[in-house]
Amino acid sequence: MKIYYAFLFISFCTVVNAQIVKVEGEFVEAKDSVEITFNKSVDLDNKNYWMNADKTLIKNNKFSREFNFSTSGTITINNSAYTPKTELIVDKDSKIKILFKKDSGVFKVGFEGTNAVGLQELNSSAMFRYKTLMPIITEFFNESASVSQFFEKISTFQLQTIKKFDLLYQEHKISESFYSIVRKETELALLFVINDKVRALKEDTDLINQSKWPDKDLNEIIVQADKMYNAFDKKYNECNGAHRVVVIEQKCYNISKGILEQKFKNELGLWKKELDYYSYAPSDSQELMITNNINFLGFEKSNCSLEKFKKIFPKSPYLSVLKKLDDEFNRSQLAPYTLMHYSSASDDVAVISTTKYEGIKDLIAKNFPNKAVFVDLWATYCAPCKAEFSYSEELRDFLETKNIVMLYVSVDSREFNQKWQHDISQFKLSGNHYFATYEELDSLKKLLDEKVVAIPRYLLFNQKGELVLKNTEKPSTGKKLYSQITRELQ
Repeated sequence: MKIYYAFLFISFCTVVNAQIVKVEGEFVEAKDSVEITFNKSVDLDNKNYWMNADKTLIKNNKFSREFNFSTSGTITINNSAYTPKTELIVDKDSKIKILFKKDSGVFKVGFEGTNAVGLQELNSSAMFRYKTLMPIITEFFNESASVSQFFEKISTFQLQTIKKFDLLYQEHKISESFYSIVRKETELALLFVINDKVRALKEDTDLINQSKWPDKDLNEIIVQADKMYNAFDKKYNECNGAHRVVVIEQKCYNISKGILEQKFKNELGLWKKELDYYSYAPSDSQELMITNNINFLGFEKSNCSLEKFKKIFPKSPYLSVLKKLDDEFNRSQLAPYTLMHYSSASDDVAVISTTKYEGIKDLIAKNFPNKAVFVDLWATYCAPCKAEFSYSEELRDFLETKNIVMLYVSVDSREFNQKWQHDISQFKLSGNHYFATYEELDSLKKLLDEKVVAIPRYLLFNQKGELVLKNTEKPSTGKKLYSQITRELQ
């Protein structure tokens, strides 16, 4: 059993009205060239958020990176083999030490230094994790008999969460800016999950049949939540950009459905027909939204070329990173629909074909006849997908003992071809890979008989090429997954 330790030291000083944030990490038994990525602003202003805005590599069990800020804000350390997703609220003159322990695939994170107890609470509270917050909000829906009662429960829960930070602030254990940002992050977290749950109750057939909530009450919940936390409010600019984007999109959707009132649009010519309701957002919010779309989906699927973006936002701080993304696409060497085998030992790629198959079943039938195949559906923008890559080596060893083929299927946009290749090498994903592009999602919906296919997703095909498990356990479940596969293929 290996235990990994990482120590990060973050120091701040002010130079020409900007904060220089230095992040240093030290690990035990870390592999060289493992990439540590950060979500942050693309310039000095924290509101100009970009996912994977910066990165550094581990070398000799260490890494170091400096960032410049003119305001307080947030930085996210993304999932890697040695770090879980970790949220940092950046404050002037802070010095933070983070201890990561990885034991049997489970991370434990501890903080020391300025705002340490606040960071500990931020990264452990149920409020700030979707998977822990959603069950709580669901329970409030189930237990409430009216809209007012529901919001009484919401307010009580919010106050309980904030009270912990109130006490820390009163005891001078967290700074004023930290306290201010964390209160706003609490509002964004609640707004996101309330909207998400209401939409599910209105659109998911199974939930509609079980729900006691009439449509008019669900609409009233959205209206009341918007009055409490207005997603368009510029006060949220210093909050995490990913959190801001999703609630802005939700508000635009609710306006388009007539649940929230707004008579005018900010028509910029950015959106394709099915996303035209995003035009209800303010111009600066649309700039954030379209760059987020391009970052996740690429120029093609976002219906926005670099030239089009430049024309609409000629002075945008995002232009430099968008140009880099455009250049990477133009330099990409492997075509979409490439099927290849990657060996992490030699870092070599062997191209098998560049055929556009009718679907995954067709791909398997023509390339892996008489073989059982385990399929990992992923994309370069999917953080949960990458978190599961930490268990790929153990999974690969198990599959080899059972003579089962490992097949990774990317549902990225075409622009992310080079990023796809980079991630395969970065995460040492030995096995077969198919760059299916996002077009494969339509085929998967038919195969799985589902309206929406979320990732990460894992499929199992038997030796006859039949889909026998359309949603297996995750690699992180270890023996639970291995037993499931073994039982099905007996």
